[in-house]
Amino acid sequence: MLARIEMKLGCQENLSYYMSSLFHGVLMERLSEEYGDYLHESRLHPYTQHLERRDREWYWVVNALNREAARRVIYEALLPAESITIKNRDLTLSVERKKVEECTYGELTDQFYLSDSSRYIQVHFITPTAFKQQGRYVFYPDLRCIYQSLMNKYDAAVREESMCDEETLEELWRNSRIRDYDLKSTQFYLEGVKIPSFIGKITIRVGGTQTMANFANLLFRFGAYSGVGIKTALGMGAIKLIEKGGKKT
Repeated sequence: MLARIEMKLGCQENLSYYMSSLFHGVLMERLSEEYGDYLHESRLHPYTQHLERRDREWYWVVNALNREAARRVIYEALLPAESITIKNRDLTLSVERKKVEECTYGELTDQFYLSDSSRYIQVHFITPTAFKQQGRYVFYPDLRCIYQSLMNKYDAAVREESMCDEETLEELWRNSRIRDYDLKSTQFYLEGVKIPSFIGKITIRVGGTQTMANFANLLFRFGAYSGVGIKTALGMGAIKLIEKGGKKT
């Protein structure tokens, strides 16, 4: 199961994307000691979180990638919250509104099996995004890095099945092209380190079979929960899909 909580923050303070690492600390404080220890010891991150600005309002968005994370993170730790306190900034933010959404993996894959998805995928990278290969940061939308990241995150969340094999990755990459883009380079500040990254929008054209187009759409719909690239638990790599008519999902 996938789940998301969006918390509208009531504040006059100037927030920024880079403060999402502080919100990650808030989340860890609100989790039970048992589950917090489990996450600390585990190399898997069954959640993502980021700060997002819409219409001059700030939202804290937290996603859960399995049923246990949904229960522990969203329903037990965050849904009861009426305010958010960031101790090292001496800052308390009221929570004005909360919205919770759920999606089963079955619902996610229905489109893959039951309908023909568009060959054009519009992706909005709403927080700084980057990848890391051979010890170096990749801070542009390399399609192979994007697909590989999404496939790895899907496999980590859905352990019963695996989709990350080299042949599929290569075919997906060879049949995809960026047709349009509106991007800019930026940096994500984390514990004194500046991570080179990018934000903005791209349109991908997926060739090959219809199955390949359906698969690409499935990955990006999952990516709206999992994020893409590095440090997604700390606020990087949040994406949304832009549907026809400009609507985001």
